[in-house]
Amino acid sequence: MTTETLILMHLMVHSSQKPGQIAEAVGRSLTTVRSSLVAMVATGDVWHDAEARYSAAEPVGDADSQFVILCEQATKLQERNLWYRAARVWLEAHDATSRPGLRQKAIICRARCISRGNFLAPKPEPDFPEKRRRRQ
Repeated sequence: MTTETLILMHLMVHSSQKPGQIAEAVGRSLTTVRSSLVAMVATGDVWHDAEARYSAAEPVGDADSQFVILCEQATKLQERNLWYRAARVWLEAHDATSRPGLRQKAIICRARCISRGNFLAPKPEPDFPEKRRRRQ
């Protein structure tokens, strides 16, 4: 199992854990756990409070089958570098669930897709006519 999977499984059972506690529980180094937690927070799988205690996002239930389907579609679009299309699917996933944790994950993933799309395909600067100097 990957470190991220181990961390997520641990946090689903034991929420509100500090990185040192997580590292000890999953059998990985503190450095590895910290770097994995940063990536997991960026994707919305894990949350942390002001005291750096980490908790898992809400588990997906049976009622959220549409959310799961849309997440898979968005992930496939991201793998193909179709960032704006993936952002649109994340918005649909956001609307498909009523769970706050899953909605927040969709918001974070959508923002990341838009940012990545803007980075790879920036919009051109508007053309302004050059100022003409008057000859005196």
